[in-house]
Amino acid sequence: MGLKAYASILDIAEPVDYVICAIPVPLTPKLMQDCVTAGVKVVTFFTAGFSETGEEERIRLERELVEIARQGRVRIIGPNCLGIHFPKMGITFEPCSIESGHVSFLSQSGGNARELIIMGAERGIHFSKAVSYGNAADLNESDFLEYFAHDKDTEIIAAYIEGIKQPQRFLRVLGEATEAKPVIILKGGKTEAGKGAVASHTGALAGSKETWDALCRQREVIQVHNLEEMADTILAFSYLRAPRGRRIGIIGIGGGASVQAADDCENASLTVPPFPWELRRELRKFTPPAGTGLRNPIDTSADVYWDPASFARTAKLIADYDGVDALFVMLSALFAVKRGVQTLREQIEAIIEVGKGIDKPLAIVLRTAGVMEAEKLAHEVQGRCIKAGFPVYPSVSQAAQAVNHFISYYENRGL
Repeated sequence: MGLKAYASILDIAEPVDYVICAIPVPLTPKLMQDCVTAGVKVVTFFTAGFSETGEEERIRLERELVEIARQGRVRIIGPNCLGIHFPKMGITFEPCSIESGHVSFLSQSGGNARELIIMGAERGIHFSKAVSYGNAADLNESDFLEYFAHDKDTEIIAAYIEGIKQPQRFLRVLGEATEAKPVIILKGGKTEAGKGAVASHTGALAGSKETWDALCRQREVIQVHNLEEMADTILAFSYLRAPRGRRIGIIGIGGGASVQAADDCENASLTVPPFPWELRRELRKFTPPAGTGLRNPIDTSADVYWDPASFARTAKLIADYDGVDALFVMLSALFAVKRGVQTLREQIEAIIEVGKGIDKPLAIVLRTAGVMEAEKLAHEVQGRCIKAGFPVYPSVSQAAQAVNHFISYYENRGL
């Protein structure tokens, strides 16, 4: 492929700082010894097949690597991992985004690390750094969490963790991190089936769910339950203005959708207060009575919904009302595909203008019903919203859960 190759690290004349190992397990002790001799600083072991197999010989080989490394003051990331994603330095997980941001991610799983970075890029989330550390034979979750806690390029810390190597140290470092920045953690292996999967994945001991939940409460960790919820929550911290409270004003179309939106918000510990008569009177001046509801959520008629100016006027009245602390605006890419793509684009522009003129959090919910044509349109207008600084969610349920995490963070700190 036109790349210069060497038979051994020892054949390279220049200093080597960082080595990525992708050779078979039996050959790794010799490589590790050569790295010590060459003065290498860090080795990432992409190579798998060590302690995660549960086989005594493979466990012994992993320990041997660590012993050799420590004798030569070399640090190990892994084995059984992807290693480092650092776009500014040109080190990335293929095929992840090379755009750098303000989020950092430590992940025991390489697949989860890559998936979150790819998923995040689609939604306007970019990573300063990420590390997949696998079996954590040497450097572990506490090392990377401590680094991110003090890293000036990291504003939000996310983590996928299966097991803890040094519980007391982790407790201390986690406290330092949560004092400095939002820390969002997805814990793998909280169920019995998950614990078994963890053992075969990275050889980690998952620990008890009750202990982990208590730890998260004690250290004010934002705990999520899947990668999608993690991305939703990062999005809220990345784009929403600081919240004042839990009262949500909801604007959309459809009676059933409005009822479900109210339920979703209440289920996420948010409140959906009814609008007073005075506000409803102002809305009624340009909202036909047939097929509409102005109580909260606002179920606008088709006439208002498809008139961007009237829709924006509705949003502005709700945003200016002191009885709500944040605004959810529901739009439908599916209806737009059927009735008018340009109208949706105009609606987005109108809502963006409203959002710029208020000091409350505003999230846009863009529904597609899973229809491919609507998904494509949603992707287009989502890019416009993100560029303007407003997060987009595929459902009210996801938006509500993310905003609940966001508000709870500020509440816990008395902000």
